[in-house]
Amino acid sequence: MTTVNNPTPISWAPSQWWDGQDGEWSSFDLRVGTPEQTVRVFPSTAGSATWVVRPGGCEPPSQECTANRGRLFDQNRSSTWKELGQYTLALEENLGRKGSGVFGLDTLSLGLTNTTGGPTLDSQIIAGIETEKWYNGILGLQQQPMNLSDFSDSQPTVLSTLRAKNLIPSLSWAYTAGAHYRSKGSFGSLTFGGSDLSKYIPTNVSFTLAPDVGRDLVVGIKSITSTFVNGSVSSLLPSPTLAFIDSTVPYLYLPEDACKAFETELGLVYNEENNLYFVDEALHQILLNINPQFTFRLGNDKLSEPSVDVTLPYASFDLVMTPPMRDNATSYFPLRRGNDSQITLGRVFLQEAYVMVDYDRKNFTVAQAVFDDNAQPNIIPIPWNATATPSNDKGLSREATIGIGIGSAVFFLLATIIGVLAMLRRRKRRDRQAMTDVAPDTVDSPEFKPFSYTSIQEIGHQSMPEMHDTGYLELLNESAPSGSDKVLNELADGTHTPPCELLVPPTPSIHELASSGLSISPGSTSQDRNGSSRDYVTPDSSAESVLPHTTLSPHTLHNTLSIQSGTEQAIVKPAQVPKQINVNKALPQEPLGNMPNYGDYPSPRSRFSVEVPAPAYKRSRPPLARQNTSETRKPLAPSKSYATIFDVEEYQDKASANKSRHGSF
Repeated sequence: MTTVNNPTPISWAPSQWWDGQDGEWSSFDLRVGTPEQTVRVFPSTAGSATWVVRPGGCEPPSQECTANRGRLFDQNRSSTWKELGQYTLALEENLGRKGSGVFGLDTLSLGLTNTTGGPTLDSQIIAGIETEKWYNGILGLQQQPMNLSDFSDSQPTVLSTLRAKNLIPSLSWAYTAGAHYRSKGSFGSLTFGGSDLSKYIPTNVSFTLAPDVGRDLVVGIKSITSTFVNGSVSSLLPSPTLAFIDSTVPYLYLPEDACKAFETELGLVYNEENNLYFVDEALHQILLNINPQFTFRLGNDKLSEPSVDVTLPYASFDLVMTPPMRDNATSYFPLRRGNDSQITLGRVFLQEAYVMVDYDRKNFTVAQAVFDDNAQPNIIPIPWNATATPSNDKGLSREATIGIGIGSAVFFLLATIIGVLAMLRRRKRRDRQAMTDVAPDTVDSPEFKPFSYTSIQEIGHQSMPEMHDTGYLELLNESAPSGSDKVLNELADGTHTPPCELLVPPTPSIHELASSGLSISPGSTSQDRNGSSRDYVTPDSSAESVLPHTTLSPHTLHNTLSIQSGTEQAIVKPAQVPKQINVNKALPQEPLGNMPNYGDYPSPRSRFSVEVPAPAYKRSRPPLARQNTSETRKPLAPSKSYATIFDVEEYQDKASANKSRHGSF
């Protein structure tokens, strides 16, 4: 007996009728209005309101129609009816079902009588329907209030009213649809605030309610297999999918590829007009003989474990449509093709499944139903505090876990992007620094001393071919004789040409520019910008016509050049130049006589140099001839650049110094 202080579960007894035009379904008695009018309805796991069939649903009136539709409710005969207006039913619109009903408030009682049913509830929202899209009435099991016009005018459901009045121990229910094909027929079972242990196999697999209150009982169908009497097993679900459990409709809505797998395995023929599979007598007999068993493996989502199996025999799919749905009784297989928003496990599934929903904890359970004619009901409560609500000590909720996972992924992505940008920035900074760093000498040299020149290299008229690359620069002095391995290596170049030898000093060499038939002699002396006396080579007409077009000739490159500084001697192997040299590109492209003077430099010939491509080093400071070289240099990787092999200005500086010291050059 239910008391206010100690509420117990309410078990709603079935009507012991099998109703429906699309199969034989166990219905439940409901008393509506004042005086009470008894109707039969099906529990709806998706609905919130109570629907009853109005007299207009059977036109013309007939006893057969009235009985088939579970009896009628006439609101005009109820003194407690308060009409609210006509509204859309707003249920299963995603399945293409649309309709409207007359909504109002009235009293409602569970069961055939007070002794066999539950308490009487006042001001419950009821919709009177006449459409045949829903042939029988329903009682919504949802706890979500109904809002007809706006959110400020919400109406409580039967479940929430029972809990608000403390008539049940928790905001929960448990339901199985019953199975007319089992033994002598097993009626459905519905319990508010508890469950019937005699009706299912206990399981520890729990499912979380989906956030969409209109489609909250969502499970992941991981697989569907068929097992035949000969032991063969076939897979009927190509890929896992999510499905909504809805007892309002009788069908299974599955993806098209799954439906085609059913067609292949069972020989079903799809009727596109009705989106159904009708079964003729021959196929019906074959299916009875092979008697397939269909196992649905369910998880909280499509991939996660644990999972639970629910097995349905072929008899649960062996249904018959009757008028007015079909002119004649027709066997059919309750399977329909659906898109992602329509995948549904309907009432046919709940014949063999027992569902327990706990809205307090936002979870539910799906278990295999049990059919034992000798078993006595074993009703147990689902207390509101049976398990703690989601909290820190029980771990994070599914929504929180998903949120943290998404946040972590975004953080990792941002960190990766920042790291890549930082690496690219450091690489650019390193490249810029490498462009300005000074390459080290392979051997520390003493304090720089003026070079003395014992020979002058001549530049001929012919083009110099590309020099053979042997890949090293060797410095010769007393502390580092030839073969001492003190060499500066260069990356090898794959292109080789006949070797020729070019001898230049390791620092910018100073040469006198000459050409065949061209006499170069010191010119007049003038003051440079530092106030020092400077000798210049006098430009003449022949120089103006020759210099801009002068190229290096192979035979002129074999002349020996000895460059000395104290006791050191440097020889540059010709292989240091990996590419063909075109001196013309480095020389002025205009006759010297046409070029203007530059400040303190009276002759433009003191400002140009001949450059050849070679493994050289970038300079961030003046040439060594003008700087103390005692400091230590850090090595850099060689890069293909240009090494100066002719600098007139330095030559003129040194020539002037030698002239003043020796009297002639």
